[in-house]
Amino acid sequence: MSGMSNYGFEVQVNGEHLCKAGIDTDRHVVTCILTSLRRLTEPDELTLTVSGLNSVTVEHPEWVDMDLRVGDTITIKVVASEFDPARRIRPKISKEELPLLKRHN
Repeated sequence: MSGMSNYGFEVQVNGEHLCKAGIDTDRHVVTCILTSLRRLTEPDELTLTVSGLNSVTVEHPEWVDMDLRVGDTITIKVVASEFDPARRIRPKISKEELPLLKRHN
């Protein structure tokens, strides 16, 4: 991978466009996470989350947080431009939590 492009992910579920997730900064992370979770005392979870970290503003954008069903087809295409705004942004972490974050960047 070369150059100055910011990469992101265009995500579809069952052919329906959900988002073009990406962050236009020099330092960031964008993730698409599929989770199948089984626990003894709580209901099973089957979810798709598309979110990230803007390391410049220390904000956490979130594009998708949805439940999935058996048979759902998830399509993820790598893209490099024209990202959708996040549906919500979790704010900066408190100063007490910042040292934990900095260890991972």
